[in-house]
Amino acid sequence: MSETGSILIEKLDIYAYHGFFSEEERLGQRFTLDLLLETDLRSSAISDSLADTVNYGKVVAVVTDAFTAKRFNLLEAAARAVAMAVLDGFPPVNRVEVTLRKPAPPIHATLASVGIKLSYPRGD
Repeated sequence: MSETGSILIEKLDIYAYHGFFSEEERLGQRFTLDLLLETDLRSSAISDSLADTVNYGKVVAVVTDAFTAKRFNLLEAAARAVAMAVLDGFPPVNRVEVTLRKPAPPIHATLASVGIKLSYPRGD
């Protein structure tokens, strides 16, 4: 029997140089990521051992590296790189959902943020 659950990492702020416009490449900006990692949590719920689950501290390190390793023009490409890094680095994760927000986009409007949400199941 499996106990599928989700590990949540919310409002991870990372400074990077992504974006279509030259000022975004030059100045950089803050991005906010939310991650949902679907995995079987039965073993760790029973054992209460970090060895039996996905270590979210390590996930944060992998996500940060993937997000800052290169410059992306589009949020979609940056989110995909993050999702692939999580799936590649953490085999117990069956599906990862990445919400990526740009809190201060170069748009002449009053808004909280712009962003995207992508979901990648293992094997796609």
